Amino acid sequence: MHETLRIKIDFLKERQRPAEIFQAMSSYIEAYEAIGQVMVGSLGAQGEFALRLEDVETGSVASVLKAVPGRLKGWFETAVFESSMKLAEDLAGLESTTTEEEVDQLASGIEAELAKFNDEQMFAPKIDRKAFAHALNKLSEANKRLLPEESASASIVESENVTAINTHWRFNANPKEMFQGTTETKGCVDKLYVRAPVNIGKGAWAMLSASTNNRYNAKITDLPWLEQYQDGSIAPIGPRDVMEAEVSIEIYSPPPGKGKPFISGAKVVRVLQIHRDVGLQHETKPLF
Repeated sequence: MHETLRIKIDFLKERQRPAEIFQAMSSYIEAYEAIGQVMVGSLGAQGEFALRLEDVETGSVASVLKAVPGRLKGWFETAVFESSMKLAEDLAGLESTTTEEEVDQLASGIEAELAKFNDEQMFAPKIDRKAFAHALNKLSEANKRLLPEESASASIVESENVTAINTHWRFNANPKEMFQGTTETKGCVDKLYVRAPVNIGKGAWAMLSASTNNRYNAKITDLPWLEQYQDGSIAPIGPRDVMEAEVSIEIYSPPPGKGKPFISGAKVVRVLQIHRDVGLQHETKPLF
């Protein structure tokens, strides 16, 4: 099924500078196309993500949009639309996004959402952080065109699930100057508290390293272990249990003076053992 995106702006009646409402709608459509293209690229698709206007609703200003048919497989469109709703939810509680690490955290959340649509022929989603920063900047520019009393929302028509767009959120950085640092991959054996396991699918698990005190999301690429855990052959991991595992960690280091290094990606390559009810407490060692 080809899903339908609806973007709605509730504007002030008798508003001054009415052209800004239509400029804002145009900017939201461009922003969602840019975000969608970043997501499609992260899934390894070669096609272009573009929206086609289906209808314009009156009363408020609402655009009803579908992906241009024939350019992408249907499940790609579904993954992009559903993950766009997740992004709107993630931005709901934020006033602004400024740093590379904040962009990375948003991208990681979208990667985890996209992974829910995984099939055996698709590799793990990997969002281009710099392109994502540019797309976020477009969304921020759309927000700026609305007055503080005005609001906007996005929804998938078929599900009737409406998500408010946080029109007060701003992207306070220059995307052209972001993500110019280096990324290094390190392998190690770590002991991990599992903050949020994934019981269905291959999405990233939220982890806390008992060794370094770093929080990060990690995909479980030890598929035989993951299958046994998800089918119940391995007992659920509790809050005082610790996973000992071989992990591969990507560490992004900004240029000098541009911020601190942070973990931009991680994988659990092999689960070695689950230590039950140990609640490890010991001196932590910095990873970087």
